[in-house]
Amino acid sequence: MSFLVWESTGEYPIKRLAGVDMDESRLLIAEDECQPREFELGANLRVNGLTVEIFHGSVSQADRRMIGYDALACLEVVEHLDPDVLEKFWEVVLGSLRPKLVIVSTPNAEFNVYFPQLKYGTPESIFRNDDHRFEWTRQEFQDWCTPAAEQYGYTVSFTGTGMLPKGDLTIGFCTQFAILKLKETQTTLPEEPVQECYKLVSRIEHPIYEIEHTQEEILEYLHDKIARIRPRPPRIDPDDEEECNYQNGHGNQDDEQVSEQPRTGSESATETEAKAEGDPNVTPQTEDELGVLALEDLWAGLDIRQRCKRRSTMIQILKTSSLVRVDMEHDMIRLDEDDEFWKEWERQYERDNPVYNPYARTATSDKGDDIDDDYEVDWCDDDSGQTMGEMPVEGNWGLPESHQASGEWNHEARRNWKHDDFGSVDSPWRSPSNQVNNPTDGTWGSP
Repeated sequence: MSFLVWESTGEYPIKRLAGVDMDESRLLIAEDECQPREFELGANLRVNGLTVEIFHGSVSQADRRMIGYDALACLEVVEHLDPDVLEKFWEVVLGSLRPKLVIVSTPNAEFNVYFPQLKYGTPESIFRNDDHRFEWTRQEFQDWCTPAAEQYGYTVSFTGTGMLPKGDLTIGFCTQFAILKLKETQTTLPEEPVQECYKLVSRIEHPIYEIEHTQEEILEYLHDKIARIRPRPPRIDPDDEEECNYQNGHGNQDDEQVSEQPRTGSESATETEAKAEGDPNVTPQTEDELGVLALEDLWAGLDIRQRCKRRSTMIQILKTSSLVRVDMEHDMIRLDEDDEFWKEWERQYERDNPVYNPYARTATSDKGDDIDDDYEVDWCDDDSGQTMGEMPVEGNWGLPESHQASGEWNHEARRNWKHDDFGSVDSPWRSPSNQVNNPTDGTWGSP
């Protein structure tokens, strides 16, 4: 049951879990796997509390502490039960505990034809597990579930999981499921069993985020979060002339031979022309739409869920904002990128996070004197972690003057240069003999 411990982002997350088993060794495993993990602590505290209780007991007995749960899952269990225990199963589960939802799974014996070693359909046939008391066909499973559902006021449906890519659909799934739901008219609760017959092995409480925030604080935090995760145009270093020209649609002359993008087979000429003319009825295929953010993308953040607790609360607070508009029809947040708030946020962000362009920096010459005091950085060429002196720059790269004069400068190779193999590297510089000048003493291009 440990997979249920992970907190859901849904409106109604699980807050209580209980597990029951007769095998004490399995209970110890469950106790360990249901403990809070390190990543759930600190800044990653849960939004909602979770209590996990692990009991040693049998499904043949009803314990009053099991009453009141919304759902009961009994997965791959019934085929391990002896006949006397199996006979009491529905009386305990549907008659005494009466959860709103019951899920029962068991192997589908008909699927065993895909397991030759089981010899299904022959006198020598065996079960998938030595501990199985039986393995039912789909009809046998339905004959067991349907009368009990009718007796205790439940509806029942059947499905399964596990299917071979080219398997025979007529033999069903590898594992079959029965899903029983309490009818709405069945509201009378049974008398609670007086006994507490299960032994409590462990009770685990998961810590939660307990800091309280005012609505104004939450709204301010939501604005900042939206500013951070909303789609934004790519940032361009103003010193990178080549990238600026590319983004502005003025690439190099050598790159201007671009063929017209063909239409797809399902796109008409009218649609293509409408896109070109900006027809609002035709949506162009773009990666991100500026000024729009999905509500689910905002709610997915644990920090947002910690503060708002519920998705509906987050939406209510957003509706009080003068900076965003909640579009419930499309489940989106819409904002005006021209608003001064977002512009100022962007300016502040760029001041705090300048674009890093190593090729626009000036480092140190071979003589050790500073060419430019504005920016210096140690760097390395591989994963060794050893610095290789200062960052090389165009026109120098730390080469002796003799190599600068005679070596061949290759701008394209500089961009595509791979550091992992000096033997086959397409270096940005080569000596007249076309041999790579490898760094040997912390400088580049040493004689």
